[in-house]
Amino acid sequence: MDKFIARTLKARAIEVARNFSSPTRALNHTGEIFTVDEIIPLSAQSAVVIFKKNSGKKAIAHFIHIKQKSRWIYYFISAAHLLNLDRLPAIYHDVEIFNYPLNFNKDEI
Repeated sequence: MDKFIARTLKARAIEVARNFSSPTRALNHTGEIFTVDEIIPLSAQSAVVIFKKNSGKKAIAHFIHIKQKSRWIYYFISAAHLLNLDRLPAIYHDVEIFNYPLNFNKDEI
């Protein structure tokens, strides 16, 4: 992860914590306050951010950098996001194998 991307990630994580800490945020019935606990880079363009809440609990969000727009998108991970996630690498591999020949004309294969 380059310096610019890392700095924008940190700034975005802090902004998300501030937004989720808003007492006027929908579903913030208990007035939770979020702080950034840890940022764990996963690749040059993605990371996991662990937020600490004043309740003592933690929340985890997956951040993905959209290069074309130079912005971070994120979602908070729940158990439903993780179900069958271990199957994705094999499916991705199959798609790449399928797509590779499509990069060439028939006479080039």
